[in-house]
Amino acid sequence: MTKVKIFGVLRTTIGFGYLEVEAKTVMGVFEEISKIMEKGYYEDLKKQEEAKNNPEIKPRKRNEALNPHKNLKFGDAIVYVNGERCMRKGKKIADGDEIWLLSPAAGG
Repeated sequence: MTKVKIFGVLRTTIGFGYLEVEAKTVMGVFEEISKIMEKGYYEDLKKQEEAKNNPEIKPRKRNEALNPHKNLKFGDAIVYVNGERCMRKGKKIADGDEIWLLSPAAGG
């Protein structure tokens, strides 16, 4: 398993800050995260539908960033593998590697 830590605005957009995935390349990590985002999108829709039919459940606003067509791409993050900057989405990774995904935006 590869450990993935997500920071900044990217963390808010994706909806979580840490996970473990099975992947052989850095791009594989992005693909796995996109699958998780898509699954969360459909679970959110299901919960919203249930809330419409149950007055005891307070509906909440859905995070539009989790739409399935907005899959996470390599260019959406600054990537580090085991503490070193990664510039190639095809870089191979091994079990136990740690990936950091940072937002490309900076604040002041």
